[in-house]
Amino acid sequence: MQVQILSFNKHRRLSIVQFSTLEQNTFDYISGPKAISKELIEVREVSMSGSVNNLELVNLSDKFVFFMDGDILVGAKQNRVLNTSVLVAPNSKLNLPVSCVEQGRWRSVSSKFRPSDYISPDIIRAKKLKAVTGNLKKGRGHFADQSEVWASVDELSVKLNSYSPSFDLFEIIDKKKDTFEDFINKFPIDNRANGLAIFTDTLPLSIDLFNRTDIYQEYYPKRLRSSAMEVYNLSDRENPITEAEAKFKTLNIFDELEKAEHTIHNGVGVGTEKRYENERFVAMELSYNSHLIHLALLNLEKVN
Repeated sequence: MQVQILSFNKHRRLSIVQFSTLEQNTFDYISGPKAISKELIEVREVSMSGSVNNLELVNLSDKFVFFMDGDILVGAKQNRVLNTSVLVAPNSKLNLPVSCVEQGRWRSVSSKFRPSDYISPDIIRAKKLKAVTGNLKKGRGHFADQSEVWASVDELSVKLNSYSPSFDLFEIIDKKKDTFEDFINKFPIDNRANGLAIFTDTLPLSIDLFNRTDIYQEYYPKRLRSSAMEVYNLSDRENPITEAEAKFKTLNIFDELEKAEHTIHNGVGVGTEKRYENERFVAMELSYNSHLIHLALLNLEKVN
């Protein structure tokens, strides 16, 4: 994969490398949150009684629709988070595998879900991605470890000193919104980019690469908010990473990924997934008709 580094920004203990790839904007699709807002799709409970780890998605449009793993959906019987990235075909219906991020509610507040301004923090995404990969290898589908997700939400609540009566990840995060906004304003977006690598000190936290630059621009602030949560309560100290080191490590990760062993699985919607896993990171690459739609790589090492 040909990657061109575009920019480097550092603030306190977080650093971001934005980059572009040679093949970008090769496939036409819109984001799930935008599609919901425009009433092009509907996401709802699978039935009146509902199912914690499944939702029904109906695409009413002639557009392909993309959801990113970690997207938080709000409403219905309880708030959920997507277990994997999904590309939905036009005029189709599918079962969406999700995890609950609101343990203390099981009652309807709306008939359909609405999008939020957040995706789950990288630590939750990493654990969820690892669990889903393990379940796929065993033929169990795109399901995460629900108890592990709830435990991670509890840990984040304590970490942020932010609490919700229903143990709701959305509410826990939203209460700290102003703090996160001040933080992410230190990282201006590069509109030429379609991917970013995020570091805490010299440790790579995550990489997200999108096919489209407009989808990247839509998800960029959400990615920064989720990363700000990772460093919110870390003690201040000098961040030793240099621009040269961050660029080198970003390119090296892609080189390492190309050589790594992987398994291939059918996507939840259309397309196929390549899934990678070693002792340091987990990754998932969603492709459709030779177009890379989304690549997510998440670090498994603990941030101190």
